[in-house]
Amino acid sequence: MHRAPSSGLDIQPWRFGILTGMTAARILFLVLLALPVSEARVEENVVYAMRGGLGMLMDVHYPERSNGFGIIFIPGSGWHAPLTYDASPLKASNFARLYVPSLTATGFTVFVINHRAAPRYRHPAGLEDAQRAVRFVRRHAERFGIRSDRLGGVGGSSGGHLISMLGVLDGRGDSSSADPVERESAKLQAVLARAAPTDLTRFEGRMSSASVASLLRMRLRSRDSSSSKEFQTHWQASPAAHVSPDDPPFLLIHGTADDRVPHAHSEEFLARLLADGVHAELLTIPGGGHGASFPGATNPPDYMGAMVRFFEENLSGGAAADKAPPEHAREDPRVERDVVAGMVSGGALLMDVYRPENPNGFGIVHITGSGWHSPIAASAPQQKASGQVEIFGLPLVKAGYTVFAINHRTAPLNKYPAQLEDVQRAVRFIRHHAARWKITPETIGGVGGSSGGHLTLMLGLRSSPGGKSDPDPVNRESSKLQAIVSWAPPTDLVLANGEYGSGTFASLFGLRLMQRDPKTSPQYRAYRDASPVHHVSGDDPPTLLIHGDADAVVPIEHSEILAKRLRQAGVVVEVLTIPGGGHGGTFPGKESGSADFVKATVEWFNRHLRQ
Repeated sequence: MHRAPSSGLDIQPWRFGILTGMTAARILFLVLLALPVSEARVEENVVYAMRGGLGMLMDVHYPERSNGFGIIFIPGSGWHAPLTYDASPLKASNFARLYVPSLTATGFTVFVINHRAAPRYRHPAGLEDAQRAVRFVRRHAERFGIRSDRLGGVGGSSGGHLISMLGVLDGRGDSSSADPVERESAKLQAVLARAAPTDLTRFEGRMSSASVASLLRMRLRSRDSSSSKEFQTHWQASPAAHVSPDDPPFLLIHGTADDRVPHAHSEEFLARLLADGVHAELLTIPGGGHGASFPGATNPPDYMGAMVRFFEENLSGGAAADKAPPEHAREDPRVERDVVAGMVSGGALLMDVYRPENPNGFGIVHITGSGWHSPIAASAPQQKASGQVEIFGLPLVKAGYTVFAINHRTAPLNKYPAQLEDVQRAVRFIRHHAARWKITPETIGGVGGSSGGHLTLMLGLRSSPGGKSDPDPVNRESSKLQAIVSWAPPTDLVLANGEYGSGTFASLFGLRLMQRDPKTSPQYRAYRDASPVHHVSGDDPPTLLIHGDADAVVPIEHSEILAKRLRQAGVVVEVLTIPGGGHGGTFPGKESGSADFVKATVEWFNRHLRQ
């Protein structure tokens, strides 16, 4: 079996315990940083699922020489993530930095994943994402240069809980699914769980119980009976509840001094596995606390070596390959795919950046129309990959503009104003990083249609200067646009709602508005505040509205009433009417000889953005 060249360093983590002033984790981290970086290639931000407009990402760590086997890696996070856009992605954790090099050095391809997290997302969202990641890797095994039938998993703490669930749950695919990824199994063939909470009913009174209560959105109290909804919910979310004889081999690693997840979790889980005839081992770390390097451990065993040996014995079985990992075709260098503009509770807000051959130094945001919604299925298409980008975005790229096609959160999983918050974040991110794309930060344009046109208008008409004292420098930037092209936009959501309410808006807001509802009602105020027509002011940017006069989805009246308000406020505005045009990026049904709306779009930005 091929092994990576020696660095001349004898890495023995247990020796670090005799040193003072630095933790074992810190020293081991520094040592690993000193290792040769040529041993592994990392493919970052591979999108394995879409969840309500957010990209679920993984990083793929390739070995120098592959043994043909893959490892799913889930870092611990307490099942939670900060609610701020600048939260670090889970896949960038120190746990991965400590453990992954030992796996890639011995030939394993490692897939480190993000997943949705509490408090925004409750169980089983994180588990569903972890299962999707396994199915995705299995479906694309040939692309990654690994076998599809032998996948292992590593997880620590809450990641240990999830990786254990991937071992004990049936995980069979849906053979009738239209999505080929969902036809694959999500069950692993070997599992390593470090400090894993394996019985969520066993946290009452401990410091970790609040995390579990937030994850499950219910509290389990000592007086709750085993038949109560609270107890059963906690139990069914526990790996211990799903042990069966067909489960894969398990290696459990746990410190005896762990004050967050007691060592008893692994002891009792081991007993359940063995009782069902499952091959399982428990590697105890004397004095080890809760953490990737088991802080406080005295003379710990070689847990890194044990991890590698476990997978070599239970995955490869001595039949490992020794080959170079696959090389992937280079994408168009003029398109920067899957740029992460922010993290949202484990999901990524993504954009594609289209660079022109002859840049003029100006940037334009493109927001695709999607009815503010997207399918719930993990295979849902990305908004930034819409054909609308080809219609409106690419001609702007040809004209010299740098175009940023963005995703945003969508209903029904995410209620308004999540959609607006995300596109505001995208503009702030672009502005803050303007030098990276060599564009002028002071003047950014926006183009969007239908619901994307609505959001584009909100970016231009709402004042959003940014918080000067915000700890995230991106949020200190303004999200207001300086020139707008909006086609077929709904500008008055009260008007668009109808007498008995609209299903689209009821889903978007989580509130139904009917004509009889008073103007003081929460639903009326929500719909009105989300309407561009009610945010017009004299400092709004030049706005071009393009609308088909046969649009039955969003009547042209919406553009006409907004144009009237803008003119009254002294804002430069034009309405380009497309005779016979229906609702859509090509204005279906338009009469021959209709105005060239694409040319008009380019000319609008040439006149009002580059002045």
